[in-house]
Amino acid sequence: MPKFFGSHIIGLLLATLAFYMFGYLWYGFLFADQWMHLTGITEADALLRSEQLGAMMYVWGLFISLAQVLGIAAVLNWAGATRLMTCVKISVILAVLIVLPVLGYGMLYQGVSIHLIGIDFLHLLIGYSLVAVVLSFFRSNDDK
Repeated sequence: MPKFFGSHIIGLLLATLAFYMFGYLWYGFLFADQWMHLTGITEADALLRSEQLGAMMYVWGLFISLAQVLGIAAVLNWAGATRLMTCVKISVILAVLIVLPVLGYGMLYQGVSIHLIGIDFLHLLIGYSLVAVVLSFFRSNDDK
Protein backbone atom coordinates (compact mmCIF):
# COMPACT_ATOMS: atom_id res chain seq x y z
CA MET A 1 0.00 0.00 0.00
CA PRO A 2 1.37 3.45 -0.86
CA LYS A 3 2.73 5.64 1.92
CA PHE A 4 3.11 9.36 2.34
CA PHE A 5 5.28 10.71 5.16
CA GLY A 6 5.64 7.15 6.44
CA SER A 7 1.90 6.63 6.84
CA HIS A 8 -0.41 4.56 4.67
CA ILE A 9 -2.74 6.69 2.54
CA ILE A 10 -5.76 5.00 4.16
CA GLY A 11 -4.49 6.11 7.57
CA LEU A 12 -4.06 9.69 6.38
CA LEU A 13 -7.60 9.75 4.99
CA LEU A 14 -9.08 8.17 8.14
CA ALA A 15 -7.16 10.61 10.36
CA THR A 16 -8.44 13.51 8.24
CA LEU A 17 -12.02 12.30 8.49
CA ALA A 18 -11.71 11.69 12.26
CA PHE A 19 -10.23 15.17 12.80
CA TYR A 20 -12.91 16.81 10.68
CA MET A 21 -15.75 14.95 12.41
CA PHE A 22 -14.31 15.75 15.83
CA GLY A 23 -14.32 19.45 14.86
CA TYR A 24 -17.92 19.11 13.70
CA LEU A 25 -18.94 17.69 17.09
CA TRP A 26 -16.80 20.19 19.02
CA TYR A 27 -18.05 23.33 17.31
CA GLY A 28 -21.42 22.07 16.10
CA PHE A 29 -22.68 20.62 19.37
CA LEU A 30 -20.40 20.79 22.41
CA PHE A 31 -19.37 24.43 22.16
CA ALA A 32 -21.69 25.82 19.48
CA ASP A 33 -23.41 28.40 21.68
CA GLN A 34 -20.27 29.54 23.50
CA TRP A 35 -18.27 29.74 20.25
CA MET A 36 -20.95 31.79 18.48
CA HIS A 37 -21.30 34.11 21.47
CA LEU A 38 -17.53 34.63 21.78
CA THR A 39 -17.06 35.28 18.05
CA GLY A 40 -20.14 37.47 17.73
CA ILE A 41 -21.62 35.24 15.05
CA THR A 42 -25.35 34.70 15.18
CA GLU A 43 -27.12 31.56 14.02
CA ALA A 44 -28.46 33.57 11.08
CA ASP A 45 -24.88 34.63 10.18
CA ALA A 46 -23.74 31.01 10.31
CA LEU A 47 -26.62 29.83 8.11
CA LEU A 48 -25.99 32.62 5.60
CA ARG A 49 -22.29 31.75 5.42
CA SER A 50 -23.17 28.08 4.95
CA GLU A 51 -25.55 28.96 2.11
CA GLN A 52 -22.95 31.22 0.48
CA LEU A 53 -20.26 28.56 0.50
CA GLY A 54 -22.49 25.56 -0.17
CA ALA A 55 -20.58 22.30 -0.57
CA MET A 56 -17.29 24.20 -0.70
CA MET A 57 -17.56 24.76 3.05
CA TYR A 58 -17.11 21.01 3.53
CA VAL A 59 -14.46 20.72 0.84
CA TRP A 60 -12.38 23.51 2.40
CA GLY A 61 -12.95 22.10 5.89
CA LEU A 62 -11.65 18.71 4.79
CA PHE A 63 -8.72 20.33 2.98
CA ILE A 64 -7.73 22.30 6.10
CA SER A 65 -7.98 19.11 8.16
CA LEU A 66 -5.91 17.17 5.60
CA ALA A 67 -3.19 19.84 5.60
CA GLN A 68 -2.83 19.54 9.38
CA VAL A 69 -2.85 15.72 9.22
CA LEU A 70 -0.08 15.80 6.61
CA GLY A 71 1.92 18.18 8.80
CA ILE A 72 1.58 15.91 11.80
CA ALA A 73 2.44 12.86 9.67
CA ALA A 74 5.56 14.62 8.35
CA VAL A 75 6.77 15.44 11.86
CA LEU A 76 6.02 11.89 13.06
CA ASN A 77 7.96 10.55 10.09
CA TRP A 78 10.96 12.81 10.68
CA ALA A 79 10.95 11.77 14.35
CA GLY A 80 10.75 8.09 13.39
CA ALA A 81 7.69 7.71 15.61
CA THR A 82 5.67 4.51 15.23
CA ARG A 83 4.39 3.76 18.72
CA LEU A 84 1.07 5.15 19.88
CA MET A 85 2.33 7.06 22.92
CA THR A 86 5.30 8.52 21.05
CA CYS A 87 2.98 9.75 18.29
CA VAL A 88 0.59 11.29 20.83
CA LYS A 89 3.42 12.97 22.77
CA ILE A 90 4.75 14.54 19.59
CA SER A 91 1.28 15.79 18.61
CA VAL A 92 0.81 17.32 22.07
CA ILE A 93 4.18 19.07 21.77
CA LEU A 94 3.13 20.47 18.37
CA ALA A 95 -0.14 21.74 19.84
CA VAL A 96 1.43 23.32 22.92
CA LEU A 97 4.52 24.82 21.30
CA ILE A 98 3.11 25.86 17.91
CA VAL A 99 -0.70 25.99 17.97
CA LEU A 100 -1.08 27.68 21.36
CA PRO A 101 1.42 30.49 20.62
CA VAL A 102 -0.19 31.10 17.21
CA LEU A 103 -3.61 31.35 18.86
CA GLY A 104 -2.04 33.67 21.43
CA TYR A 105 -1.45 36.27 18.72
CA GLY A 106 -5.21 36.67 18.44
CA MET A 107 -5.54 37.30 22.14
CA LEU A 108 -2.57 39.67 22.31
CA TYR A 109 -3.09 41.74 19.17
CA GLN A 110 -6.75 41.31 18.22
CA GLY A 111 -8.42 41.17 21.60
CA VAL A 112 -9.74 37.63 21.11
CA SER A 113 -11.26 36.28 24.31
CA ILE A 114 -9.12 33.91 26.35
CA HIS A 115 -12.20 31.68 26.55
CA LEU A 116 -12.32 31.46 22.76
CA ILE A 117 -8.59 30.68 22.71
CA GLY A 118 -9.29 27.92 25.22
CA ILE A 119 -12.08 26.40 23.12
CA ASP A 120 -9.97 26.53 19.95
CA PHE A 121 -6.81 25.25 21.65
CA LEU A 122 -8.54 22.31 23.33
CA HIS A 123 -10.14 21.41 19.99
CA LEU A 124 -6.72 21.33 18.34
CA LEU A 125 -4.94 19.63 21.25
CA ILE A 126 -7.48 16.79 21.39
CA GLY A 127 -7.82 16.73 17.60
CA TYR A 128 -4.06 16.45 17.06
CA SER A 129 -3.92 13.67 19.64
CA LEU A 130 -6.75 11.87 17.83
CA VAL A 131 -4.86 12.23 14.54
CA ALA A 132 -1.73 10.81 16.16
CA VAL A 133 -3.66 7.82 17.51
CA VAL A 134 -5.13 7.04 14.09
CA LEU A 135 -1.80 7.52 12.30
CA SER A 136 0.04 5.33 14.81
CA PHE A 137 -1.96 2.34 13.58
CA PHE A 138 -0.86 3.02 10.00
CA ARG A 139 2.85 3.49 10.61
CA SER A 140 5.47 0.77 10.77
CA ASN A 141 9.19 0.22 11.14
CA ASP A 142 9.39 -2.07 8.11
CA ASP A 143 10.68 0.41 5.55
CA LYS A 144 12.66 2.99 7.46
